[in-house]
Amino acid sequence: MESWKSVGKQYLFGIAKHNFQQDDKPHRLCLDVGDSLIIIRESAHWYYGYKKKNRSLKGIFPKTYVHLIADVEIARGEYVIKRSEIVDEITTILKEWHEHFKKFYLTNNPNLKVLREKMLELIKLRSQMLSGNLPVDEMKDKKMKATSQIDTGNKLLGLDMVVRDDNGNILDINNTSTTELYEQHVQATRRIRRATTEINKKPPAKSMNKFSHNLLITVHNFVCKINEDTELLFTLYDGDRMKAITENYLIKWNRQGGAQYFSNNLRALFTDLSSEDLQRNKIFLVAYVIRIGAMECKESESRRVSVTSNVLSKRVSTSSQNNSTANLNESLMRRPFGVAAIDLTPMIRKEEDFKSDTQLSMPFITCEKESLDMTLRKLFNNKDIGKDGSNIWISVELLHGDLKQIKEEYPHLIVGNMAHARKMGFPEVIYPGDVRNDLYVTLVNGEFSRSTTRTADKNIEVIVSVCNENGVSVKDVITQGGGATMVSEYRSVIYYHDDKPKWNETFKINVPIDDFTKCHLKFLFKHRSSNDSKDKNEKPFAIAFIKLQKTNGTILQQGNHTLVVYKIDHKKLDESTQFNYYSLPSENFELLATPKPSLAPYSLLPKDTFVIDVNLCSTKLTQDVDLLGLLQWNNNTNKETLEISLNQLLKPVPSEEIVKFLQDILDALFNILVQNDEMLYDDLVFQCLIRLIEIVSDKKYQHFQSVLDLYINESFSSTLAYKKLIKVLESHFYGAIGSIKKSPTLHDDNENPAEKKLYKTIKNLQYIMKFIIRSRLLYAKLYQDHDQYSFETSLEELMALFVDLIQLPNSLLTSQGAIFKYLHVIASDLMEVYDPLKLSNFIVEIITKLPPGRLTQCKMKCIKDLVGSKIFRMPLCRGILLPVFCAQIKDKLESKEEGDIMSDIWQQEKNLTKAAKILGESKSQLHARESTAKTKVAECVNIMNNILELLFSKDIGDTDNDIRDIMLILLRTVIQSSIAMDRDNPLVGNLVAIMLAIFRSMTENHYKMYVNHFYSRFDLQEFLTEIFMVYKELISKPVFAPDWLDMIMHQNTVILESLHHFARIIREHFSDPFEKQVWSNFFHCSIAFLTQPALQLDQFTRNKTSMILARYCDIRREAAKEICSMWYSLGQHKQFFVPQMVGPFLEMSMIKETELRKETIPIFFDMMQCEYLSSKLINDSFGDTKRNISHIRGHFREFEREMIEKLDIYVEGGRGDDEYKDLFNEIMTNLCRNHIALHQDGITFVNMATKLMERLLEYRFLINDESKENRMSCTVSLLQFYEVNRKEMYIRYVNKLRELHMEFDNYAEAAFTLKLHSNLLQWNDTQLPPLLKSSKHAHCTTHRSLKETLYNEIIEYFDQGNMWESALEVCKELVKQYEFETYDYESLSALHIKMSDFYKNIVSEMRHDVEYFRVTFYGFGFPELLRNKTFIYRGKEYEQLQSFCSRILSQHPKAEIMQTLEKPGEDITKSDGQYIQINKVEPIMSEKHQKLYESAQSKRIAKSIVKYYKTNDVDHFKFSRPFRDTSKNWMSSSESDNVGNLWLERTVMKTLYPLPGILKWFPVETSETFNVSPIECAIEMMEANNKMLRDLVIEHQNDSTAALAQLTMKIQGVVDAAVNGGTSKYEEAFLTDDYLKMNPSDVKFVETLKNLIADQIPILEVALSVHKAKAKPEILPLHERLEECFTKMQVHVESMYGKRTTDLKFEKDNSVVLRKDVLKTPHDNRLSETSMGSSDSGISNRRQITTAINKVFNFNSPPSFTSVRQTMVTSSPLNKKSKDKMSTQKRRNSKKMDREILSLPNSQFYTAAVSSLTMKLSTIAQTPTEKEEKENFGVLSAATSSTTIVSNPTTPVFELTEELTPKRPLRSEIEKEKRLSRTQSVIVANNSNGVTNKVDNASVSGESSNSRNSIITTDSQTSEEDSLVPPPLPLKHRDSDFGNLSLEDTLYSRAPSNRASTGSDRYHIFNRPLPAAPTHGSDDFIASNSHYEVLEIRNREVIEATEAKIIGKKLAPQPPPKPVRNNSKTSNMPMSP
Repeated sequence: MESWKSVGKQYLFGIAKHNFQQDDKPHRLCLDVGDSLIIIRESAHWYYGYKKKNRSLKGIFPKTYVHLIADVEIARGEYVIKRSEIVDEITTILKEWHEHFKKFYLTNNPNLKVLREKMLELIKLRSQMLSGNLPVDEMKDKKMKATSQIDTGNKLLGLDMVVRDDNGNILDINNTSTTELYEQHVQATRRIRRATTEINKKPPAKSMNKFSHNLLITVHNFVCKINEDTELLFTLYDGDRMKAITENYLIKWNRQGGAQYFSNNLRALFTDLSSEDLQRNKIFLVAYVIRIGAMECKESESRRVSVTSNVLSKRVSTSSQNNSTANLNESLMRRPFGVAAIDLTPMIRKEEDFKSDTQLSMPFITCEKESLDMTLRKLFNNKDIGKDGSNIWISVELLHGDLKQIKEEYPHLIVGNMAHARKMGFPEVIYPGDVRNDLYVTLVNGEFSRSTTRTADKNIEVIVSVCNENGVSVKDVITQGGGATMVSEYRSVIYYHDDKPKWNETFKINVPIDDFTKCHLKFLFKHRSSNDSKDKNEKPFAIAFIKLQKTNGTILQQGNHTLVVYKIDHKKLDESTQFNYYSLPSENFELLATPKPSLAPYSLLPKDTFVIDVNLCSTKLTQDVDLLGLLQWNNNTNKETLEISLNQLLKPVPSEEIVKFLQDILDALFNILVQNDEMLYDDLVFQCLIRLIEIVSDKKYQHFQSVLDLYINESFSSTLAYKKLIKVLESHFYGAIGSIKKSPTLHDDNENPAEKKLYKTIKNLQYIMKFIIRSRLLYAKLYQDHDQYSFETSLEELMALFVDLIQLPNSLLTSQGAIFKYLHVIASDLMEVYDPLKLSNFIVEIITKLPPGRLTQCKMKCIKDLVGSKIFRMPLCRGILLPVFCAQIKDKLESKEEGDIMSDIWQQEKNLTKAAKILGESKSQLHARESTAKTKVAECVNIMNNILELLFSKDIGDTDNDIRDIMLILLRTVIQSSIAMDRDNPLVGNLVAIMLAIFRSMTENHYKMYVNHFYSRFDLQEFLTEIFMVYKELISKPVFAPDWLDMIMHQNTVILESLHHFARIIREHFSDPFEKQVWSNFFHCSIAFLTQPALQLDQFTRNKTSMILARYCDIRREAAKEICSMWYSLGQHKQFFVPQMVGPFLEMSMIKETELRKETIPIFFDMMQCEYLSSKLINDSFGDTKRNISHIRGHFREFEREMIEKLDIYVEGGRGDDEYKDLFNEIMTNLCRNHIALHQDGITFVNMATKLMERLLEYRFLINDESKENRMSCTVSLLQFYEVNRKEMYIRYVNKLRELHMEFDNYAEAAFTLKLHSNLLQWNDTQLPPLLKSSKHAHCTTHRSLKETLYNEIIEYFDQGNMWESALEVCKELVKQYEFETYDYESLSALHIKMSDFYKNIVSEMRHDVEYFRVTFYGFGFPELLRNKTFIYRGKEYEQLQSFCSRILSQHPKAEIMQTLEKPGEDITKSDGQYIQINKVEPIMSEKHQKLYESAQSKRIAKSIVKYYKTNDVDHFKFSRPFRDTSKNWMSSSESDNVGNLWLERTVMKTLYPLPGILKWFPVETSETFNVSPIECAIEMMEANNKMLRDLVIEHQNDSTAALAQLTMKIQGVVDAAVNGGTSKYEEAFLTDDYLKMNPSDVKFVETLKNLIADQIPILEVALSVHKAKAKPEILPLHERLEECFTKMQVHVESMYGKRTTDLKFEKDNSVVLRKDVLKTPHDNRLSETSMGSSDSGISNRRQITTAINKVFNFNSPPSFTSVRQTMVTSSPLNKKSKDKMSTQKRRNSKKMDREILSLPNSQFYTAAVSSLTMKLSTIAQTPTEKEEKENFGVLSAATSSTTIVSNPTTPVFELTEELTPKRPLRSEIEKEKRLSRTQSVIVANNSNGVTNKVDNASVSGESSNSRNSIITTDSQTSEEDSLVPPPLPLKHRDSDFGNLSLEDTLYSRAPSNRASTGSDRYHIFNRPLPAAPTHGSDDFIASNSHYEVLEIRNREVIEATEAKIIGKKLAPQPPPKPVRNNSKTSNMPMSP
């Protein structure tokens, strides 16, 4: 077995290099690649440890999966790998970004791709940095790229910004001043914004020298047909001027196709290009190709020479590396071969479009007979040539900056001694170290006369050399350009047979400066023969020369020079005469003096000319005569000449010439100044100095300022110059000041030369003062400070002139401004020769003497510059200057100038901000030009920044006094300015930083001094109030961006330190006398500081938290200690802060920091004591209670009230947690327990507060939960708490609960919730207290108005939730108020209308069946309010069990549904999982509604009314679980599944509140479980079967369209039980003597069971009748089977248990009697109707007699109706005989009459009205179903009777045209005839009003009609002509007429059967609409009857109600049925009688 061993004192650190996933095995620690691991122990193959990010989880993992890191250190308890800072930062950032990357991936964030790219880039950069292969410069570049990626990525993710220095290192906050820290944040923000918004995501452009540009070219390949060595001369060329811009760059190409100097000369840098050069219209790169060889070109090989750079190096000829033009074999000639060119203008203009490695092709053409220059022009003019394949391949890159900068930025490009081709001219900026002495000579052209001995033109070659004054050639001073070696002579290109060659060849001569003036150029002209032998004998035939220096001492002038050509006579040429040409004229213009010069052996060739062009680029040689005269002034003894030279220098001399000789000119000027005593020269020299200084100050020559400074410090040697310079200065000042005094009206500087001169002098005064100071220093060093006093006196006089100038009028504003501009430089220099303290006083005098309002900006700029000068760094000088500077800043910020008042400025800013918000524009768009006031504030801010940054330095001496001055002068002003400034102003952040910097610098002594400087205690109080307000504003509305972490934490550190000092000040100055406001301000400010989000470490990531703790610590603890200390320092004054400070201290105590909580919570106990022991007398103090305990208040209700209110606010807002709740309970309980007075009340309060926190925490936990139901439960929990303790909080949560319900359209629950609020209100006009007001109904001010408004809202909610019964209860309460209290009849009327609608809806609208479910939540995974608790849920509309389960699971996706209803064990209830038990439960009707249900049968209450109370207002529910107990099986059978052992385990539960209520669920309050015995189960089953049968019968009676299948199955299940055996099983099990013997106590159960079995028979009988009437032919065999089974069952049951009856009683005389009292009405008027009809089953020949009984209706006839109809019954029991004798013809006539009378227009409801009509119809008593109520106004399709109508002859008749069903098949003629012979069933009505019953004979005989006796039948074979229109409907008087409906309005008809009768007739029940009998046009009524008589049909005879003995029973009114529209075929058919 392996043993574990320790790894040592320091644990190992490793990185997981593979994934390791074995979580299914014990003790394994799963690893992901990259996890940091801490290893504690090891074995042979395993490690034991934990992950760095999760210390709590330890486990084992394989060794092979881990890579150990050796170089590790422990920092702040963390294992850190030793790497560079940037690598560690990248590592940390990648870990932090990884979490965001996962979130982005899961949420499909659009920034995912960007973040991924940044992470990959950082990983790549990190790898490169760790490789160790990067050079320093590239490492720096990688670091800057990485920091840029980090900063932009943090910005993208909203993380904190990292502040860095210029090198990318994280800034050290402790060593950085506050103002500098702020500036670094601003710069970092700008840098990140630029990097983020950059379109192409390119790195920021590097700072380059914009005055210098360079072009790097690389030659890759030269493709051309050539077989000789060549020279490639590259140059930049101006295509417009046709002139070269740069010197040549030479590549020598050997005949083998290789470059002779390959290592570096395939690359060249064209330098010194200016911006103007890049702006040229056409810039070409031109390559001249020159062949080196014989005169005639050798035949080239067939192959093409092609060389690439990688091959060239292998073909370099070592022997040719030392070749030069001078060493060329005499036989070799330079012959023109061709030209190549490419236009670089596009590349230069848009360099970003070209890549540096892109190879470009230079088209190449050869020279035929033209010169190289002409060939180039030809190439320019015709771009189509040069496309034969010959070309030069190059690449070009444009580089910006000087050479030094380029070498630093592009070290990989500038390698080794790269060839440089310089511009043939000076660059845009001349650098001091750039010493240059280049003379460019161009051989332009020549013209040579033909020799008399030659017939052809010469092949002329020019040989150029440089010779000294002795004629000796100077070696190695000539070069062709960059890449070429220095040679002694230059040989030109040879043009074949051309006496007038045009060379245009340029070469460079570089002669040392000392030898330059003594040299000359010699040009030899030689004819080269194509014959080698002749060529060897050829000698130069002519010569020309030119001297480099002219006789006046200047260098050869720029431009063309035409030289004289001399013939050489070789016969006379020897060593003594070869140099004779030097004395001859060299240029053509010299021939004017000597027309024909000659000197053997040289003679003039008058016809020959030679032209050269000279271009001198020299920093040492001049071509200016005047400048040369000044430099050589010692040689000019004439004073006039000297004066002329000085004046010439003041004229526009070329600046290039001056800067070249700057030091020499300065030496000459100072020598003139010192050596001449005349004032004239002094002033001229002074003006020349000014001129030089102006030139050097120009941007083009600004680099020469360093030359000038170097000259002053090292080369300047004039010791006496200072005296004269001071005198000249004074003269200039005196002259200007005197001119002003003489001409005070002149105000233009240009009009006064003296003022103009003074301005130029002061403008350049800084260098003049440098000369003066340096001169004085040299003098003092030489003469040991001799004449110091005189010097200081003169200096003070000069400075006094400065002061006088400052005080002059505005005419010298420019000069005055110049003094302020350069004062800081002058002062810094004067410190070397003058006392700094005196100098400081002089500066103060200048600043303070300036008149107010003048040159304000110049003065502030001067102060800013002085702050940065050396004099300000000296403590003593700073002590003089700083107070003045601060005073100036203060005056500026508090400016009292017109339009410049600070209050006006701030107000303007605020107005501008408001306008911008209203207009939706930015302030910059509204105010484009920056205001002067804002500029002034910015100036002051910048000065204060510089001062404070300087004072933060360590090398400037003591700064205590400086901080004191700033504090006393500026602190208050800065605070007030920051208060007044608008937050949109960008300067507000800088002002705050300045304020923080001042506080940061202040020590305890400073605070004491500052406090003492206030004049009164009130002033100090005002200051403290002010600063506390500023601190609170900074905390609540931060001026710094949220991601400025360092700046925010620095601000907090400074504020905390200042709060410590302010606390001490308050204790010392405001305790006695006590000042409550100051203490209160301190507490509020401190607690706001402590609770700010920036300090809540628990809200931050781990990296951020560790970083804050490392840099700043947790400053909350120190702040909390200070606050607690201040609280306990209050002493007896604590009473003034209770309960006001309860909320702030509670918020502070809820901070998630344990130590802080322990410090703070005891304060609450102190507050409780304070209020408890405080005096109940207002004027008594705390101390009085000690002397008189009767004054003690004795309670802490105010504290309690405030505590409860604030707890609700803060906990709901996210503060506090379970830890705080427990800690609060523990600390407060211990404190209260140990206190005598507060022992009981205190502990009670603590328990209450703890309970409240518990509920509030639950509410907060679930407030954002997707389960709104949990939120509702928590809200109710809080409601229950606040109902007792706080009404205003109670109402608040009532409204929250209502809003939650409305989100889910829970209207009923919302109404019940709103009723809670209304219950708190009274029905009176008392004004509402603030606690009871409603924010939604703010207009309600009294109890009555608010309660009425709430009631109306409640009614509306109940109506929307279909809870009309509940709405009526509220309405009834409102009715009492409207009717008896307020007498608001208008509202009462509207309310009654609404109530009538509610009543109507109750009986007419169909409401969904409500299901209830039991839900139990097991397991600790659920919230505490659900955990192991049972609830009853009210389901949604039509929600079944499966849907409900899905809904609950969706709210708890982690839960698991339990499959059994057994109570689980502790393994479930105490587990961490989530388990849910769900089952359906049955509501138990409440006792108060049970009586309604029981009386429903007798009172004929509508089923919809009763049904509502079955599922509403219920709080008891039950469910049962069946089980079998075989031990108690009383049956003889041994079967285990018989009914004798079937028990039920029944559970009855009671909820806490009835449902529905304020929730859709309530917890179960009590639960009782008991067993139901088998016989009781049987009784329940029988009761259920009987009820179901009855309900089905009623349903089919009322709805002919009801499906028959359910009734069939139910009947079959009872009478022919094939599965469960039916009632026989019960008889076998319980109805035996053995059972009674064994269970004598069950006698009553046995009797009940017998009665139920017996009662089932009559119900079955009716059910079979209904079934037979509706049975289709295909199921008639089944029906017959059922009847057979029923007959047997009936015989058995009746024989065993007796015969029973039901409300549907079937008697032997085949009649159906309804036991129903007729409604008693005040009138005895009755009108009988005769209803004649029959129903045919399709197979039966028996006749059916239908008797219908309808309710009483009262019809009022509106005048708008014109149709009147009266129905009368024409038959009665008295005229039975006459009726039987009626012939068939009469019956047909009667049917015809009925049809005619019933032919009425279309009407959906009512078509006529009757004044008073009483009808009585025979019906059965039954309870209406929900479907019946819905179709009360429909056509009762089962009606089969027709009615005989007696109508008023004056009344027009119209019929309804409602459509009946057209789907019945046609009836056979035989069946029609059968129907005509059937007896009609009639209804007789008493006519007590004398209305005669008239019967048409035709209607009785039935003649002329083929239709059936019924309007509608269930027969499926009825023909279309049998579909008759029903009669019109009566008009209802009001909605309540039909409020209570029953199923008694039915028609009975007896149907005969084809088979033998079983002894009793069967009856079918049909509904039949009532015919209306309206009046017509008058008030007369046709018939009036108060009620209907009930008739009984016995043996097909109609019997009056008296005979039926039920006449005394009233009938409930019934609404008319809804008619069905006729189709087109039946709309006009007559009605059958």
